[in-house]
Amino acid sequence: MNIVVDVLILAGALLAIVAVVQVAAARLALPESTLLSAIGIAIGAGYVAIDASAPQFAQHFLHPLIDPALPPEAYLWIFLPPLLFHAALTADVRNMLPDAAPVLLLAIVAVIVATGVIGLVTSLASSTNLVVCLLLGAVVATTDPAAVIAIFRDVGAPARLIRLVEGESLLNDAAAIAIAGVLVAMLTGHGTDATLGAGLRALAWSFAGGVLCGAVAGRLVADLLPRLAGLAMAEGALTLALPYPLYLLAEQMLGVSGVVAVVCAGLMVSALGPTRLSPRNWGHLRMIWEQFAGIAGAIVFLLAAVRVPSLLAGVTLHHGVLLAVLVLAALAARLLTLFGLLPLLSWLKLSAPINGAYKLAIAWGGLRGAVTLVLALDIAENSALPYESRHFIAILATGFVLVSLLLNGTTLRWLIHQLGLDRLSPQDLALQRQAIQLSTEEVETTLNHIAETFGLPPAAAREVALHYRREIELGSVEFDFDTALSERDRLSIGLVTLATRERELIPEYGDGVISVANLDAMVRNTTRMIDAAREQGRIGYNRAARHILDYQLGYRIALFLHRRLSIDSPLAHALADRFELLVCRQTVLERLRQYNRSLLTPVFGARLATVLDGVLADRNKSVMSGLDAMRTQFGGYTLALEKRLLMLFALRKGERALEAMREENVISKEAYNQIAQVIRRAWQANLARPPLRSAWDAAPAAAPPPASAAAAPAQPQPPQPQPAQETREPY
Repeated sequence: MNIVVDVLILAGALLAIVAVVQVAAARLALPESTLLSAIGIAIGAGYVAIDASAPQFAQHFLHPLIDPALPPEAYLWIFLPPLLFHAALTADVRNMLPDAAPVLLLAIVAVIVATGVIGLVTSLASSTNLVVCLLLGAVVATTDPAAVIAIFRDVGAPARLIRLVEGESLLNDAAAIAIAGVLVAMLTGHGTDATLGAGLRALAWSFAGGVLCGAVAGRLVADLLPRLAGLAMAEGALTLALPYPLYLLAEQMLGVSGVVAVVCAGLMVSALGPTRLSPRNWGHLRMIWEQFAGIAGAIVFLLAAVRVPSLLAGVTLHHGVLLAVLVLAALAARLLTLFGLLPLLSWLKLSAPINGAYKLAIAWGGLRGAVTLVLALDIAENSALPYESRHFIAILATGFVLVSLLLNGTTLRWLIHQLGLDRLSPQDLALQRQAIQLSTEEVETTLNHIAETFGLPPAAAREVALHYRREIELGSVEFDFDTALSERDRLSIGLVTLATRERELIPEYGDGVISVANLDAMVRNTTRMIDAAREQGRIGYNRAARHILDYQLGYRIALFLHRRLSIDSPLAHALADRFELLVCRQTVLERLRQYNRSLLTPVFGARLATVLDGVLADRNKSVMSGLDAMRTQFGGYTLALEKRLLMLFALRKGERALEAMREENVISKEAYNQIAQVIRRAWQANLARPPLRSAWDAAPAAAPPPASAAAAPAQPQPPQPQPAQETREPY
């Protein structure tokens, strides 16, 4: 019982320390990991003195930290899976894909290069066994994403720089852990595992198997999420249940990398989750993981930092010299990868060029953290290794982490500023100034209205408005948005803005109204539209937007099966998919046009907003033509799909109206629950798509398409009467 009490008190103390450190880090503009390491080291260093003066306190509160009953590798089992899953879940997978090649190079090749360079240099400098030095290189090759990404975001570093560092940190832990395992096997001489060839084969299988295992697990969880009745707590619980079993399954049963498996599962859920959950539930899910991973990361870092004094026991001046060599070798290995290997990707057309400022920031921003400390702890207590080797690695790895946090971590902001990476691009700067100018005008109007309403002095309102302008550094500087950016740049930015907003709107049409496959297809299409608008402007945007409306091979095959073999199911499925895609796109386009009129017009000006509206109007005409073609060829079935859509819309609107009445206490919760159950049953009953033949039987005038339709879809006819206006509202 006393042990349970001590553990609970210890957990409370850790959470309190984490809360204080987070506040202090925010106010002092320092990396949270730097403060945690300082506090942990102070606790570890002061343990002896506290034990002498207050042994009871030290025994209950500090001894479990200094000498825990868990083995060091347990830290990886307990804390690493949720930390990696959270990092993958919050990664912008779709925007990261264009930089997949440099991310993989930084995450895998850079670890191998760092291991080799550090191993060779430290072996020459210390006359220590090469394999031991290679193991040291693998231990210090991992980077801590939390600290460096937080700094990059705080100073406003470019999004691509953040994506590169974020992508690197997702997989380099796996590479380092796998390489370290192979080197430990070589040092301990475990049979066939001790050969270099066996190690490389094990490393390849570990990665490939981890990717496959994680992708399958992530896809299964993503497909299960929509089946949880929209309950946010259940969705969060399901994702929380994934990392630990997956990590143990991969590591213990399949013999593959649990780290890679967890990361790939998180990336899969990150890519598919937004179209399977409502935006509100997806935000709730991310918030749960943000809190959970934030606490877990801080605690594991604190627990590891407490052990630093014991790891540094027996340090000498010679170790200090070797540490300097290690730091320089690690920096040289990183620069070699960034300036020597990354340009090859651009030369091979596998990646867009990365400028030198980005490379320097990535090199200096490779902070080491909890994973390096935990690996050092694991090696320090591995009795199968010689004591001299364990002591050598523990001291240098721990010292390297401290140098990284205290030197790199505290100077990274300064370096980013010196490199100019915290300065906005001309396009972003122009948009910022335009937004400030517009918001300032709105603030001044509001202040005048408030002063008039409450009888306040007009001079006071004018003085406050002037002070507001000065506070946001706008002042009286003249600014002309039209001359700040070229028309081509403004059009490209406007199209990218529209496509980005479209990608955000599409997930709102889930819950079975629009199939998940259609939502995924439309989200992928918007990503292509964003890339095309940036590279080719309006032409590329329009080409990418039209692509999703093309008749695909599956549709043509389904039409052939229907005409020649009277197999209706594939065609019914294809038609329903096309109808949902067209209607969803039509609805989203109407909302985009309103978004353009209300929000983009003040920013970009009436002339450009008119051009953007024309682009959206042309896209809408293409959608209407597609719907008209469906009504012409498959009138009865299209009508059945329209009725289903309207019925689902009616049920959703009715449920929301009743929910509003319940919130306003117009009806009781009991009364609401009864009718809500009826609505939900009706919703499920109407989710099923109608069969093709029954729709024709109900509307015999809508004949099947002529034989020539099998060769090519019919051309759109003059517009038919449109469905009720309600289909253009959010479902």
